[in-house]
Amino acid sequence: MNEESTRTERYMEKARELADSYPRLLEKRRELKKQIDESAAWLYTRDEVIYKLSQGAHEQGERVKTSGTSNPVERTVLNCDRVMASMNREILEQRDAELMEPYRRVCEDIELFEIGLRSLKGQTRQVASQLFVERKAIPAVTDSAGKPIGRKTVETERDRALRKIAVILEYKDRMKGGNHNGATEHFGEQSADGNGGGCSS
Repeated sequence: MNEESTRTERYMEKARELADSYPRLLEKRRELKKQIDESAAWLYTRDEVIYKLSQGAHEQGERVKTSGTSNPVERTVLNCDRVMASMNREILEQRDAELMEPYRRVCEDIELFEIGLRSLKGQTRQVASQLFVERKAIPAVTDSAGKPIGRKTVETERDRALRKIAVILEYKDRMKGGNHNGATEHFGEQSADGNGGGCSS
């Protein structure tokens, strides 16, 4: 098998993998988005930082007779934003590693697969949508009139769809400069499942 055939098969395998995992990717995206929304509660608020730091500042203030912004409590309030950023930095780094980066990868997978689906035409697109999005079994796939399509035709259209999606994956990789060594590792939306929902962070 020459290099071009090997590369083609690699993208075909990626297309099949995305077709098989598409519903799970959509569910994973929903789960991660929910966790990201909930993760806002991880961060310290301004009031929490002021209260936390003022506890110590009050003790110091009782021992220091001074006025103006040199008062420890007032300094805590004035520096609150800087202190809050410092306290939240580690939390934000944790959130990025555990939630944001996986969410971006899932969105990328979904987006590229859906671009591939939208590139399909006619019966090929209809068959692919029923198999990959609606998750119909081959005998349940129908034409535009609602009549069942023969197994052989469905399988032919399925393979044609996967080949065209593989071409899109390869093209997108080339547009990115081949950052993934010839195999698209990660692929956001208008979701082909009709649920929508953005992948913005």
